Amino acid sequence: MKIGINCFPTVGGSGIVATQLAIEMAKKGHDVHLISYDTPFLLRTFRHPNITLELVDILSYPLFKDIGSPYTILAASKLAQIALKTEVELIHIHYAIPVSVSAYLAKEITNIPFSITAHGSDIHTLGVDPAYNPVISHVFNKADGLSTVSNYMKRQIQSKFNYERELEVFYNPIDINKYQKIDSQFCDFRIKFENNFIHVSNFRPVKNAPFIVETFANVIKEYPDTGLIMVGEGPERKKCEDLAYKLGISENVIFQGVRVSIAPIYSCGAALLSASTNESFGLTLAEAMSCETPVIAPNVGGIPEVIDHDINGFIYELGDGDSLSKYMIRLLDDKKLVRKMGGKGREKVISKFEASMIADQYIGWYEKILA
Repeated sequence: MKIGINCFPTVGGSGIVATQLAIEMAKKGHDVHLISYDTPFLLRTFRHPNITLELVDILSYPLFKDIGSPYTILAASKLAQIALKTEVELIHIHYAIPVSVSAYLAKEITNIPFSITAHGSDIHTLGVDPAYNPVISHVFNKADGLSTVSNYMKRQIQSKFNYERELEVFYNPIDINKYQKIDSQFCDFRIKFENNFIHVSNFRPVKNAPFIVETFANVIKEYPDTGLIMVGEGPERKKCEDLAYKLGISENVIFQGVRVSIAPIYSCGAALLSASTNESFGLTLAEAMSCETPVIAPNVGGIPEVIDHDINGFIYELGDGDSLSKYMIRLLDDKKLVRKMGGKGREKVISKFEASMIADQYIGWYEKILA
């Protein structure tokens, strides 16, 4: 097949998922035109010969200095050019805003079919805003296919958009060869503590990272030889740094910034911790599970579809710091439980989220759309 896949180039979930899908399709012999405004994060260290990177031209013009370049039009023009100049059969948009509108315009120009995968905040945050909702609802109903990443997200779309057609669910793909348990001695930084917890996010307010720091401060009162490794960048990282200093635990909280190779960090943790107020799926949770690391996360969004409580991790009620602390201490006290839950997590990822299997599901969807 010859497919165009559009995504954001950032470290966020939709861009990672789209690029991983492109890589898996390329491995299977399909030709993929990956479309973005910059090189996607995963392609900065890997490039398959079956992937052609297509960059949207970002034009500068004084009239647009306050509102920015009209990206929706620029992307539509790029998609139309690709449709006219290549043999791409279908355009697949990841994240509904704004490029699903671009794909709709490109179809009006070239008649190329397009599909959309909605990922999270494009639905439950931005998509429901009256500033976006009427247009996105219209585009959804004009798309040749619509999918999303969890049954939770499917319910969100069905309840908040005027959409009654078929809606597919494809879980996020995890590369089980990239994300597998690695001896912590191969970490490229010195592990200061015998026991560690991990938090990985973009430090946006929805990730609620300061709550992790506050709860961790209570745990190390009993277990001082424990570290919290925080990976990522974002607006609340500085808040977390200041909070760790205020609570007197700066020596125990290690900030690692954005990492290209993260499997070694997952592998040195007693658990991955999440405090997100909403998650469409929980990509980092599944990555950690693939590395045989248990996960502790709140009962929100699509998280219960990823974590099986008391089997491969623990689910607690949002904001319940006592329960989060209890589960952290339980894992610190029982290394056998860490290993058992880690093994069960790896089994879950292999059976439900393995990347090649998810790619096959998408390919079957493309074939149905094009039939």
